[in-house]
Amino acid sequence: MSNHSQIPGLLRRLGKEIEEGGPGIEGFIDDLQMFQDHRSSSSVVGLKAKLTDAEREDEIDSAELKKELFAKLLLRMQHYPSAQRIFALFLARINDVFEHHITPHANESGLDRRAVDGIIEEKIVQPTLQDMGEGFEHFTINHAHVRGMIYWLADRCFVRWK
Repeated sequence: MSNHSQIPGLLRRLGKEIEEGGPGIEGFIDDLQMFQDHRSSSSVVGLKAKLTDAEREDEIDSAELKKELFAKLLLRMQHYPSAQRIFALFLARINDVFEHHITPHANESGLDRRAVDGIIEEKIVQPTLQDMGEGFEHFTINHAHVRGMIYWLADRCFVRWK
């Protein structure tokens, strides 16, 4: 089965951008800017509040660390358009999985924590790591980064567990 992901091509482009020292850009592409802005429609605001609401208080300390790990990676790579596109694709995947597979079903059918964690692993973590493949010396994404993206989105009110 071949991989039809956009990520390998973006990684090659990113490698060239880094080697050539550019093209550096200011600001974020529209697809990423959407996630940079905090949503204001949520009644439960912030990562800690969302985890508490979902009875995941035991994750708070680790979640904060992973969110910061991803935020630092994003900051380090923000001037490379290809890196922004990669982040936008992964963040869109996370947002979509939560909007369509987790949040509505957690409320309707009462998905338990184990089921939610299974969906996250199967539909977010594993596909993201597969898309990245080996990465390359300037840019790799591991489990902590992927979970950091989830927590980063939760802090911006795009993701909630229930």
